[in-house]
Amino acid sequence: MYRGACIQCHGEKGDGKGKEAVNLAIPPRDFTAATFLIRSTPLGSLPLDTDLFGSIRRGFRPEVAMPAFTFLTDTEVWAVVAHLKGFSERWKTEQPFAPIEIPPPPPRTPQLEQQGQVAFMSLGACFVCHGMAGLGDGPAAPGTTYAVGSHAGEHVPPANFTRPRNFKGGSRPQDLYRSISTGLDGTPMPSFAQLTPEQRWSLVYFVLSLGK
Repeated sequence: MYRGACIQCHGEKGDGKGKEAVNLAIPPRDFTAATFLIRSTPLGSLPLDTDLFGSIRRGFRPEVAMPAFTFLTDTEVWAVVAHLKGFSERWKTEQPFAPIEIPPPPPRTPQLEQQGQVAFMSLGACFVCHGMAGLGDGPAAPGTTYAVGSHAGEHVPPANFTRPRNFKGGSRPQDLYRSISTGLDGTPMPSFAQLTPEQRWSLVYFVLSLGK
């Protein structure tokens, strides 16, 4: 399954250097580093097997060029998950942490969005990378790079919040809450688990208010 569906981008060694990788604006995931952006587990943890299954089944935003492999059976997707875990020794020595809790979303209100704007500008300092209007053009954006793996040092652009359909992990409120809580391993996007659930939900709703 891996050779048929994944090797062109992710490479035979799983290092994200398949022959099609040079044609992609955002490099394919390097499985040898075992750092994954989309997880239900805390920052620095391996993902759950179900996280990997979901990423393969769902795919990612269009500009990443990672399609949704809906044509594979569940058995075939689980086979790919098992194979890609063989690219890193981390899977032999570590266990994933317990997943973070995602509480039910509170009602979306203008007041909560305003609180989120304050957090965006102060508590999280999100504007430094994502820009004042969420366009991904903050003052630090030109220098944001991958931190690990074969693509370390390469530029990774901050998300443009005006284009929610391109969000890597999905654009539902729960998806954004997860990303804010877990961070995106291997990128400059940290975890904001230190914020209260209310503060995180306020950030979620402010970010969604920027979408077109």
